[in-house]
Amino acid sequence: CRYARPLEMLSICHMSLGSEQYYLTLAAEDYYLQGGEPPGRWMGSGASAMGLAGEVDAKALKELFNGYDPEGKALVRNAGVTTGKLRRKPGWDLTFSAPKSVSLIWSQLDRHGRRKIQAAHQAAVERAIAFIEQQAALSRRGKGGVQRVEAKLAVAAFQHGTSRALDPQLHTHCLLLNLGVCSDGRVRSLVSKPVYQNKMLAGAIYRLELARQLSHTLGLR
Repeated sequence: CRYARPLEMLSICHMSLGSEQYYLTLAAEDYYLQGGEPPGRWMGSGASAMGLAGEVDAKALKELFNGYDPEGKALVRNAGVTTGKLRRKPGWDLTFSAPKSVSLIWSQLDRHGRRKIQAAHQAAVERAIAFIEQQAALSRRGKGGVQRVEAKLAVAAFQHGTSRALDPQLHTHCLLLNLGVCSDGRVRSLVSKPVYQNKMLAGAIYRLELARQLSHTLGLR
């Protein structure tokens, strides 16, 4: 059918200042048949460069949303700006969603089986984020920002097991912070267009890696 669209495993939306609270409260919501979402985890070489590793700390994430480091030091020129032309844009929510069939299988397994599927999903997300960092992570420098430079990404990843209707839906919100660590050590805002241009390819990489992982660990076709 000419109106049919390919299944999208990745969606992207802008985040607003203050929206970090939604992701931080996911852990308090009901996890399918378990109770409690896993804590957020840091991803990306930019996070490592800024000393961010392991679980996402609520205070650190709030500071980074506003353009500051976890100790409150300004990282970018418009840190803390909430109005006007220079208003801070905190980043983008890249949400990777497993196919419905995978979520249904996940919901019916025991805890050990669910963890295997979650690990496969996590590995697929990491593979896709690595691709985005290699192919679409750019910042600007120079007068008027005319020069594009490669950047390292900082991503706060929150895995979620249910939809808003509380149906099983395994997905991960990857909060791509608008903070790119450049080769000169400076932190600059990111150019978002390349991320959107690579959306479908990144989604396909996620889905292929998920299929490979599930075949290898659980023998699923």
